[in-house]
Amino acid sequence: MDAVSLFPALDQRPKIRQPMQVDKQTSREIRGELMTRLNIRRLGYALGAEVTGVDLRQPLGVEIVAAIRQAWLKHIVLCFPGQELTPEHLMAFSERFGDLDDNRFSQALSHPDHAPVFLISNSPVNIKEKRIDGAVNDHWHSDLSFSLRPSTATILNAQQLPEIGGDTMFANMYMAYDALSPAFKEAIESLEAVHDVAVPKAFSTLSPATQASIRQKNPPVAHQLVRVHPETGAKALNVGRISGIVGMNGDESKPLIDFMNRHATRYEFIYRHRWSVNDLLMWDNRCALHYAIPDYEPTCVRLLQRCSLLGERSGYIPSSSSN
Repeated sequence: MDAVSLFPALDQRPKIRQPMQVDKQTSREIRGELMTRLNIRRLGYALGAEVTGVDLRQPLGVEIVAAIRQAWLKHIVLCFPGQELTPEHLMAFSERFGDLDDNRFSQALSHPDHAPVFLISNSPVNIKEKRIDGAVNDHWHSDLSFSLRPSTATILNAQQLPEIGGDTMFANMYMAYDALSPAFKEAIESLEAVHDVAVPKAFSTLSPATQASIRQKNPPVAHQLVRVHPETGAKALNVGRISGIVGMNGDESKPLIDFMNRHATRYEFIYRHRWSVNDLLMWDNRCALHYAIPDYEPTCVRLLQRCSLLGERSGYIPSSSSN
């Protein structure tokens, strides 16, 4: 759930740790731990599960962390209800699954005392005398897909919510890929899509100076249209914030982009999450799109705190003549 006005630069963030490997013995221990502590309940057909029986404010053992990772890889979106977390709690939980993005190039929207905690609000709020400007992203996307270090995971904790509305929808990109015909899969297998920070409509409302600054930090980046998940080995569509296809002109690429985005967000691929205060959601940006629905009274505050995990470096900056 990216803020519109400020974005991290492309490749100036620290290297990331490799994900934890789980051997057979550990897997057996995990199953036993799951039986005694974790309760996992599916929330949707396409994706989503609720996890209870764990207090995320407490230190988590390696078995529980591995069990949560397995559930996350299986269900893509996990909801941990009733988690009243401080920024310190959120960071401690999140960094068990990878290296945190320190938001060094988005400091205006980061917590005044905890740089890795990104504050998302629909309207300006003050946190410890720091003004956090509001931003609404009403479009389907995966976080930081327009960068060379797309986020692997987003961990989002609800602090304040409107009485009605403000849900978030998630779409399963494994299912979207699998539903394509064999001929179409073959046709797009080697294509590269250009992910562009300027695609959202809200970008055009920014001042020319702000647009130029954002574009300088975040030029368009090409990624594979079909990607292989590095942990599950399954193929998923990599769509969302796309402005072109490498090697095609606009007239050629637009019908394909429109179809892919429309297909990827078919109803049967979607889980819609209705937030409650203190919900913590953790989702996998490598195989899911999300969309925060602005269907609530604008005077109501929707405030969430977020940590993001750094992804592996991928993609490249195409030349201006590539699309």
